Amino acid sequence: MYTKMNHTADRIEAVLRERRAPATVVSGKVMPGFVEWLLRPLPGTKVNQVKALQADIALAIGINNVRIAQSGTHLAIQIARESREPVRLSSLLEQLGDVPRYTAVLGLSEDGAPLLARLSSPDVGHLLIAGTTGSGKTSLARSILLSLCDRHRPRELGLIVLDPKQRERDDFAKSIEKHLLMPIARTREEVIGAVNKVIDAMEKRPTDVEPSPRIVVYADELADLCQTGGEAMIEAFTRIAQRGREPGIHLLACTQKPSSKAIGSLLKANLPLRLVGRMMSAEDARMAAGVSGCGAEKLNGCGDFIAITGTKTIRFQAALPI
Repeated sequence: MYTKMNHTADRIEAVLRERRAPATVVSGKVMPGFVEWLLRPLPGTKVNQVKALQADIALAIGINNVRIAQSGTHLAIQIARESREPVRLSSLLEQLGDVPRYTAVLGLSEDGAPLLARLSSPDVGHLLIAGTTGSGKTSLARSILLSLCDRHRPRELGLIVLDPKQRERDDFAKSIEKHLLMPIARTREEVIGAVNKVIDAMEKRPTDVEPSPRIVVYADELADLCQTGGEAMIEAFTRIAQRGREPGIHLLACTQKPSSKAIGSLLKANLPLRLVGRMMSAEDARMAAGVSGCGAEKLNGCGDFIAITGTKTIRFQAALPI
């Protein structure tokens, strides 16, 4: 493996030198889902010069594509591992000891450590999961919910599920059944009724005591829900996103393309933790992540994600809900 990594590093440096964007490979490491080389551009080499050579680098090392992203003071070149061990939620839950209350398990970060998200944190509060079909959005959302249900009793954590896909009852629905505060909402009328009940509960909750139970509203296909429900639905979700964290109500939303036109700019701005899988283009990636150059269009799919909160970006392999 390391002989191959050294050979690849030599090829990367050769391509950049030939294209007049010289840089030095300073280190390399093997991650759970990919292999990474860190580059230090030489004086006179601009970051955009290196990023523009992604296709040349991929061709030189004999793969379909590479991802180039900022990593501190360096540039990171990342390629998918030929064989990746699946990250299973059940195994992660066994490995973890005590974790803070209302903390969800996302998967394994790029350094092999479990990646967690605490709902009560101001940097989390509400989560947006974006990605194309096959990126692993639904699996990640289910792992988040199952990890929370595993550590909390129904009186401590309640779930409201809005699922317009009309999926048949499955093992996931059975696993969260005890935590459901109402039947899964599938039709437009059921979704509107459920969201209105959440807002009523939010308005009545005192803000000077620890909220119990905390409530997670899981909205699958958020853009579709907003489209079918119109402005009233967008406004309702926005109220939950703006005011829900303090009274203990959290929004977990999935969508393929979270444009401001589809879900509303104010709603989008109030979803601080973005979990972004593979996107179709760099522009779609920027729209989903809220930052430019995140490289989500170069992710591998099947659970390969980046987490963005503020200016911090972490690549991780999402846990499978098994």
